[in-house]
Amino acid sequence: MKEQSFNEWLDALKSKANIVDVVGGYVPLSNKGGRYWACCPFHHEKTPSFSVDEQRQAFYCFGCHVGGDVIKFVMDIENIDFMSACRLLSQKVGLPMPEFKSKRPGESVQKKKERLYDLMKTAARFYYSCLESEGGRVAKDYLEKRGISRATVVTFGLGYSPDYNKLPAHLKEKGFNELEMIEAGACAQKDGKVYDVMAGRLIVPIIDGMKRVIAFGGRVLTSEKQMKYRNTNDTLIFNKKCEVFGQDTLKKYKLKNAVTSVIMVEGYMDVISLYQAGVKNVVASMGTALNVKQAEIVKRYSDTVYVCYDGDSAGQAATLRSLDIFYDAGLNVKVVSLPDNLDPDEYVRERGVENFSAQLAKALPLVEYKLRTLAKGYDMNVAEEQGKFVVEAVRIVKALPTPAQTDAYIPLVSRLSGLGTDTVRRQLMQESEFAEDGAPRLVTEPAKRKDGKYYKAMRFVLYALFGGVEELDFDKDLSLYCEDEEHRKLYDYYRENRDGELSPDDLIALEKELPEAAEVLAAGRVVNERVAKTYFYDCVKALENEFIKKQRKSLLKAYSDSGSEEEKLQILAQMSNNHKKK
Repeated sequence: MKEQSFNEWLDALKSKANIVDVVGGYVPLSNKGGRYWACCPFHHEKTPSFSVDEQRQAFYCFGCHVGGDVIKFVMDIENIDFMSACRLLSQKVGLPMPEFKSKRPGESVQKKKERLYDLMKTAARFYYSCLESEGGRVAKDYLEKRGISRATVVTFGLGYSPDYNKLPAHLKEKGFNELEMIEAGACAQKDGKVYDVMAGRLIVPIIDGMKRVIAFGGRVLTSEKQMKYRNTNDTLIFNKKCEVFGQDTLKKYKLKNAVTSVIMVEGYMDVISLYQAGVKNVVASMGTALNVKQAEIVKRYSDTVYVCYDGDSAGQAATLRSLDIFYDAGLNVKVVSLPDNLDPDEYVRERGVENFSAQLAKALPLVEYKLRTLAKGYDMNVAEEQGKFVVEAVRIVKALPTPAQTDAYIPLVSRLSGLGTDTVRRQLMQESEFAEDGAPRLVTEPAKRKDGKYYKAMRFVLYALFGGVEELDFDKDLSLYCEDEEHRKLYDYYRENRDGELSPDDLIALEKELPEAAEVLAAGRVVNERVAKTYFYDCVKALENEFIKKQRKSLLKAYSDSGSEEEKLQILAQMSNNHKKK
């Protein structure tokens, strides 16, 4: 659908979705002085300061200063992106959403997604019914052994996969074909036969922020020869890197309670056990490989995160990897180290929620945790080891954004090492004077930020190509327009990897090698999703125009410098062709 027609549809959506009706579906409103008032759903308050203006179709909170139109309200209250908010509103008011076409002729991406969502919901209901049947006794026994209550089973929609064949037969009976079963990730094919990939496992549905079943996690119950845990592979509706487990329960909790922090754990059972014990503000990264997208999801709910991974060595290594990702996303990071190598599930079952809460209270700030973890690797009774520790510790604290923060950690480095604070300060000064390779650090003027029409346009174009603009179908070669060397490298990276799954997260990974990647990311984040696609094509046109102008300027100079009449005629022909392009 053309961008203009989508904008027209958006205007129609806003006119049908009266903000008073929409907001009133989430919080009770009272009419006073021509406006509607309520206690703000985005921060905890006793006196209503949240205002809805029906005439302007806008909301604003005088307490936390959040405001916007009806789409912004749905984005914030549901913790979803712009397009998801539009889709949810369109369902509420009965206005069909425009269909975006896939690369396959005649196929709607959204229709295909909806079909897969329906299939996964049907599968989840089937698994739940199997758990409730006599054939699910092995799974029920396991849950009883772990102390999981009936209410918790219902809350998380837990289920059981009895064997390889029953799910495919059930889905076929419900009208789904084998290709859809495979594309949804519920089934796979071997030797021409479709089978249930979760056979013999306890099933944990993975539900997104829109309350849709998008994948499954499975815990093996009978055979130690199989992997202990298995997740659905990435599909059209599920990308493990872009989801956290427990988002749906956290979202329900936030609608009625103030969420001052989020606890990040590793696995499904950690979330389930903590939730049952009364700890509702918990999600899981579904493994140890935390990434930027997951950190951004956590930040939608709170600015503070408690990282509570397993106590074993793998869990602790995962904790260290995750800290900087959370920190770079702007979160206040605290680290919980559970004793005796216990994971959160084991700890809360064996020692109770009160002791778990006590461990949260003892959580360490990010830098202190890093320093104390580093200290465990050195023998402070050996002088050489003391010195090595201080060198590494100083490198951690000098990376802090302000001198005051760096200075605040000098006493801790001193206590951990057994060396005086003056020694630590001298090491810090030396680190500041020398570059990482040991050469004297040159004092230079800060680099001037690159700016101008070219940079503004090219940065957004690269952001869009790296997945920053949805449903973008573009295959024109832009290599001629890359004036900046770092832009050329980023564009080459895009061309080498565009057949895979590129996302703005890749730009973050490239920042150290190519600082322009950070500028590209920043340029993309200031453009409203509503106009992003139109803006992208405007930027491409601007790059074309700039390229033609520079070509013309270069030809004019070549013309004036040329002493040959024949050469001048050739240049004039090129200039004429250049003018036609314009």
